[in-house]
Amino acid sequence: MTFAQFKTQYHLNLDPQQEAAVQALSGPVLLLAVPGSGKTTVLVSRIGYLIAQGVPPENILTMTYTVSAARDMSRRFATFFGQPLADRLEFRTINGVCSRIIRAYERTQGRQAFQLLEDTGRQAAIIGEICRRQSGEFASESTVKAVQTAITYVKNSMISGEELQEVEVEGVEFPPIYEEYCRLLRTHQLMDYDDQMIYAHRILRQFPQLLEQFRRRYPYLCVDEAQDTSKIQHAILRLLAGQNGNLFLVGDEDQSIYGFRAAYPQALTQFETIYPGAKVLYLEQNYRSTQPIVAAAQKFIEQNKTRRPKHMKAVRGEGPALKEIWVQDRSAQYRYLAQVAQDCKEETAVLYRDNDSALPLIDLLERQGIPYRCRQVDSGFFTHRVVRDIVDILTLAQDPWDSDAFLRVYYKLGAGISRAAAEQAADQCGPDTAPILELVASLPGTSPWTRRQCKALQTHMANLLTQRADRGVYRIVHFMGYGDYLEQRGMDQGKTQILEALGASEPTPGGLLARLEVLRELVRSGSSQPDCPFVLSTIHSSKGLEYKRVILMDVADGLLPKTLPGPDASSQELDAYEEERRLFYVGMTRAKEELWVMRFRRSELTSRFASSLFPKPKEETKKAVPLSPRAVPDLVALEQTARRCVPGTALCHRSFGPGKVVSRSGDIVSVCFADGVERRFSLTAALRLGQFQLAEEE
Repeated sequence: MTFAQFKTQYHLNLDPQQEAAVQALSGPVLLLAVPGSGKTTVLVSRIGYLIAQGVPPENILTMTYTVSAARDMSRRFATFFGQPLADRLEFRTINGVCSRIIRAYERTQGRQAFQLLEDTGRQAAIIGEICRRQSGEFASESTVKAVQTAITYVKNSMISGEELQEVEVEGVEFPPIYEEYCRLLRTHQLMDYDDQMIYAHRILRQFPQLLEQFRRRYPYLCVDEAQDTSKIQHAILRLLAGQNGNLFLVGDEDQSIYGFRAAYPQALTQFETIYPGAKVLYLEQNYRSTQPIVAAAQKFIEQNKTRRPKHMKAVRGEGPALKEIWVQDRSAQYRYLAQVAQDCKEETAVLYRDNDSALPLIDLLERQGIPYRCRQVDSGFFTHRVVRDIVDILTLAQDPWDSDAFLRVYYKLGAGISRAAAEQAADQCGPDTAPILELVASLPGTSPWTRRQCKALQTHMANLLTQRADRGVYRIVHFMGYGDYLEQRGMDQGKTQILEALGASEPTPGGLLARLEVLRELVRSGSSQPDCPFVLSTIHSSKGLEYKRVILMDVADGLLPKTLPGPDASSQELDAYEEERRLFYVGMTRAKEELWVMRFRRSELTSRFASSLFPKPKEETKKAVPLSPRAVPDLVALEQTARRCVPGTALCHRSFGPGKVVSRSGDIVSVCFADGVERRFSLTAALRLGQFQLAEEE
């Protein structure tokens, strides 16, 4: 069957790049597919064309990232070419293929492999017990999940030896936990899902006759979402395909956003080195988004260095320009989005980097009875170490005799309380004694400084009970020593900011404690509005999906992107920053017609990403010469200049560059600069110091 006959028979409408990919049947081929380019259509069409050229369906193995993706691809193939052919094909995850390799090893070698640890709850219990033995404390749900993720990362990245010592998990010492976890699995003859791949790779290397058996069975290999495939998975593929095998990889390194799961996009950028003589093809037509979205996304992702030079082009044509939504701060952002949800009549997805970002918005929507639909909110926030600590401190404030809460947090408040003193006070504490902090202060060995600190903590705890809950959380972090504890240990303070946002709607700390329990149940049960057009989702969960309107929220340095490279950034830090850019790019390219980006006026919430999307026009600065700070000021001239400084006046600041006055109240002037940030100054002081000069009138 010719290709023209094939297209006609199956009513395929393909562009030239898609046609070239479908006809690339032999040898190693990498297909780089930009978002919305129809890669799944190409992949299933190519499988159909292989069969049309006489390849038995049983000789084609197609691998995908998830079980659901494998089922979806099988359904897509059946839609094009019929269910009978689809039933003869194999669509599997790489883990599923590894399971087949291990079963074949058992049959051919007459040996029993380790039992698969399928129960993730049992795995979590094992990790939790190891953490408890190491630290003496019960590990939180979020800590156990973080350790599970790190284990997956290590095994998929093929890390060992000195590299293992560099892997970190917040709040625990990971390398000994990992080594003990592996030892326990071996002792009980168990393997987890990541071990499946390690053992399959080892089997293929040590038993060449078994490798040859799989090569004969599957001479044609297809892999979807190749940018999400890990180093160990690529090593397995390399063995199965051989140096010149018929391997067809479909992916896009610009959409590689699973570095925490050990995704290895380098396999795409180094494809010709790994497979000499390989073909590299492109799908660059975006059929999903309008021209303004595609153009902005293309320009944005081009700022990454470690990528192939793909040039995404829009097929759909013109549409609305990207919309820049300015709000004062995160609280104003939640109110704005709640109003959008209230008035929402068409498909709108609010996308964010981390699940934590959604919690204050979910809280507000629930309070106001506004419907929404939510995808995969992780409840780990509520068991995170930082959240548990603040809950314990608030609990201790409400009940100063709660010795259990006290013993969990006493050393985190900078009062210099020894463990012996804490335990002695806890033993003495009861309903008829003084509060536990007073007991600590009264112990014979307590230093005068610790006594003063205990008294100060008691005063703080009494005062925070009279405050709104967000003010109470702020007091704990900034005035009671807890923020210093987090900073000393390099722990993320983002959880405290979310707690403050949640506390803003609660008049008392006790109300916040009760609300956290309510929210925890809401998140666990999920939203019950399956047809609601207003959708909340992490960018990771939105991958592969599309929405008429997308709103990117929490777009600020430290939130999205989460990490920023410093002037002396390592290669790992630069790689992490490039992944943050890829994540933002994936969020942008979920939008079909409208893309909104939330921005903040608060100076500490600036955004490199948003600034590159919405560059400000450069102000005329040639005539605005800054005064020398050493110059003796002409008071009359300064007074005349100050009178001219009214809203709308252009000026140039010595450090921040060109800007415009947006408001003035007495001597205080607010200026919006080219980076979009609004800053306040004392006008008189700024002029005296030569910090800025007003632009001369034409």
